[in-house]
Amino acid sequence: MGGMDTFVEHVIDGDWSGEGRPSDGLLNTVLDLKAATQLLDENYLTYSAAVTKAESAQSSIAQLLQGVDELQLMLGDEETGIQTRLDTAIKNEEQICERVQSNSAILQCLTQLSAINRELQDMDRLVQSGELDKAAQKAESIETTVNAMENIEDTHIAAILVERVNLARMNIKENVLREFHKVIAVETNANSANLRVDTSRLKGRISVLFAALDSVKDGENVLKELALYIISAFVKPVLAAQLVTHDDAESPTSEFNVHLSNDSDTTPTDEVCDLVLSIVAFVSRFLGGRVWVDVALTELAQLVLQRCYLQRIPETRTELASFHKTVDALSGFEATLLAQCADPSIERPIQAAVKRLDELFVERQCARALEQSRRAAESTAFAVYKMDTHQEWSLAFVQATVEDPDTKLASSFAQSIKEHPAAVFPQCIISESIVETVSSAYRLLNESMQCNEPGLAQRLAETAQNVLDVYCVLFPVVHRQQLRKVPALALQFFNDCMYGAHHCTILGQLAAAENNANPNWSAVARKFFDSGIRHVAELAESESRELKSLVGADNGTGFYNASDEQQRDALAKSLKRGRLALTQLCAAMRPPNVTPHMFYRILGRYLDAMFAAIIDGIVGVRDIGVDDSQVLSDHCRAAYGLVSLFHLDPEITCAYSTLTSAALVNSTDEQGDALLDSDDESDESETTAQGVRLAKKHCQMSDKLVQLADILMISRADILARRRAGLLAQYSVNELVSLVRALFSDTHERALDIDELKRI
Repeated sequence: MGGMDTFVEHVIDGDWSGEGRPSDGLLNTVLDLKAATQLLDENYLTYSAAVTKAESAQSSIAQLLQGVDELQLMLGDEETGIQTRLDTAIKNEEQICERVQSNSAILQCLTQLSAINRELQDMDRLVQSGELDKAAQKAESIETTVNAMENIEDTHIAAILVERVNLARMNIKENVLREFHKVIAVETNANSANLRVDTSRLKGRISVLFAALDSVKDGENVLKELALYIISAFVKPVLAAQLVTHDDAESPTSEFNVHLSNDSDTTPTDEVCDLVLSIVAFVSRFLGGRVWVDVALTELAQLVLQRCYLQRIPETRTELASFHKTVDALSGFEATLLAQCADPSIERPIQAAVKRLDELFVERQCARALEQSRRAAESTAFAVYKMDTHQEWSLAFVQATVEDPDTKLASSFAQSIKEHPAAVFPQCIISESIVETVSSAYRLLNESMQCNEPGLAQRLAETAQNVLDVYCVLFPVVHRQQLRKVPALALQFFNDCMYGAHHCTILGQLAAAENNANPNWSAVARKFFDSGIRHVAELAESESRELKSLVGADNGTGFYNASDEQQRDALAKSLKRGRLALTQLCAAMRPPNVTPHMFYRILGRYLDAMFAAIIDGIVGVRDIGVDDSQVLSDHCRAAYGLVSLFHLDPEITCAYSTLTSAALVNSTDEQGDALLDSDDESDESETTAQGVRLAKKHCQMSDKLVQLADILMISRADILARRRAGLLAQYSVNELVSLVRALFSDTHERALDIDELKRI
């Protein structure tokens, strides 16, 4: 092939230089070419096949290289590569394995649930057959199995199974309690109480019932309910009776009988304690001591504490001194009773109450005193306490108020009273309720001075002040309508207030002497005084309006044409009605209902109202004839005759006249002035003289009425003369001018006199 290539190359290029002749050389060359062509043909097939194989190999190599590139690409990409596919395949295989395992676990779980369902059915059959102990054990076994199943932990199925077990337990406990109730029967009425145990039902069942309670959760609650049922149905009715007696509980009988009575004396504390312990022993003999759980035993102690201790807290120091026997009996009872408790540190209510005996004693006294004060203030009996004489405050008075067979006056209190100046409260009518309230305050203050604990002593002293404060505030609120409508009750309340203020002042001074000063004493005394004065003022104002309406006349119309027979009769009737009403009011307040001084003051208010109505009515008349003036003058003098009501029996006023110089030495000046006045109680035998003197002092309108009677009859000159002399000072210029114009004709001289009156 190399020679052929050289030959062809020379022919083409025309540069051939061979040896020999050209023809020979060409021939040889052609021959060589032919031989080469033949050789080429021979080798072509071989070469073509080789080329085809080479092309095929090249194509295979290209595919292989492409596959290598794809392989490299797949090996280099984590998301779509072979590794990812391998991982996915592995995960799928793992999921399949897990699904297989889960199916196996579910199958196993279903097998277990099926077994549990059979167990539940067995448990229900045991409950129905009465084998409660086995049923309780079965419930515990089922719950243990459920809790051990991890496959259903915290699932709805587990919750349902647990709830089903709990319901079964509840059913078991209810059945146990129901059987206990069938065993125990309680019957009570007003005269007896019976506790009976059915021993026929009891045989062989007690152990089953207690075994069931031991196997269920909170089984003690069933025993608690049973014990509390016995207490509520049997023990409480027994302890509610005053007298209780019972049969011997140690006898073989299965009944416990108690006889009840509320018509005789109260059963002593030690017998009540023995009775309760006997009830506990009786129940324990048949049902076992486990029935009396700690809560039930504490409840029994509370009931005995309430009946024999809290309801019998002493009310006096003498009773308190002898109360130790009750305390000892109760302490021994509690120790015996609570010795059965499982918890030795359980609360002991009786022991705690015994430690507070002094405090409870004080609280009892304070509560009782406040309740008595409230009842006294709210009472509608209005019982009257009539003083036979003036009340002298002294040691003897306080002893009579405080002491009784069970209460003695504290020595320090007695010494303070001896050192305190004497005081007197004037004779008058007061209510029994205020006397009771004041006595209660003295007793509380006496107790405070016998109390060794400062805090309790202060409590008693404050309560002494509070009982008076409660009465003072509550009485006028509760009886507001009666105080307005009944003058005698309003005057009695005034006396009560003065009496309360009097003793509040003394009690405050005694408390201060014992270093137990309370500034509220003076405040309560002032409250009493102000309340009394206010209600008397309201009474006087109300009754004064009534009296004015009886004797007065609007715009003077009732005093026109006074000389007319009908008008004269009308005036006489109006004065008669006024006198009758005033006489009735005086009867309600005549001493010793109130003190003479108070009587005079209120009567003066009433007369002022009546006289003012008459004066205003006459002054308002525009024209008074000669005959009219005579009638009106006589009417004024007749009205003035009412001052005779100021006259009181000298035997009554004499007692007050000897009292005034030394009375109420410990009260305020206001309190003394409200009750007494030495000038009022002077001894005068002549009714008219006494009435005139007291009228001048307590009735401001009395002189004005007399002067009006004179003005109606005298001349203008006399009127001017009296005005200049100052005898008509109570009349205003306008009033005198109106009278002159009504009495005298319209002349030049009258006009001059009127001008003169205006200048004076």
